[in-house]
Amino acid sequence: MDNIKRDLEKIGFSKNEADVYLALLQLGSGTAGQVAKMTSVKRTTTYNVLRDLMAKGLATGVMRQEECVYIVEAPERLSSLLHLQYQEVKQRRRLADQLIMRLQVFHNVGAHKPVIRYIESVNGLRSMQREYENLEEDVLQIVGMDTLRQLYDPVDQPEHGETISRSGRRIRTIVVSAKPVSYPDEWNIEVVRIPPDLLDVKGEMTVCGDRLLLFSYTSGMIAVEICSKTIADTARATLEMSWRWAKEWEGKQNALNQE
Repeated sequence: MDNIKRDLEKIGFSKNEADVYLALLQLGSGTAGQVAKMTSVKRTTTYNVLRDLMAKGLATGVMRQEECVYIVEAPERLSSLLHLQYQEVKQRRRLADQLIMRLQVFHNVGAHKPVIRYIESVNGLRSMQREYENLEEDVLQIVGMDTLRQLYDPVDQPEHGETISRSGRRIRTIVVSAKPVSYPDEWNIEVVRIPPDLLDVKGEMTVCGDRLLLFSYTSGMIAVEICSKTIADTARATLEMSWRWAKEWEGKQNALNQE
């Protein structure tokens, strides 16, 4: 009997429905009180379950001497019930397919909206750096170093460079500075320096994976992070072009200095 109850539950019966339905099958017909005595279901709950079975076409109710007697339908009715349920599922599936196309419009709008964060203060920068230390993608950036040094000198805070270098990522930095700039060799950072009279930069643009960081160093440390693959890829293409230009310029300057 327990196996039958479990199988009924597998095809959609609740536990109470399985108990009441089996009791009614054994009785053939009976009142709610008679059915409740054969089950562990409370009498008040039995009334509700019997109404549910009637709604599914598995039982009917007949008034006899001012009391409702419930008559069970033949077990074959289960096949008709499952067929109706199957048709309802097919109809819901067709409706879902139509809705998916309509809902996709809203999903596309939301999915492509960039996630934007604001960062302020040196502490905010350090917190962001710790987050970027755990990323795996390469880093490409341009930094207005002279302006940055008035607020914060990266060489004085070596933890960030050392942690990133251990990750094995490629780090390339276009440094805009009037003074020579060097990082410790163990940081493994490729650097090309451009003088500020050639390229005036007082902030920073950094790309890492699908993230773009934009810093302003002129009135305290303020930054915006934009998380968007499309925007990050566009910025990366711009920085790649700038990197090639800066390397060519640096090469020409070195050649002139050797003459």
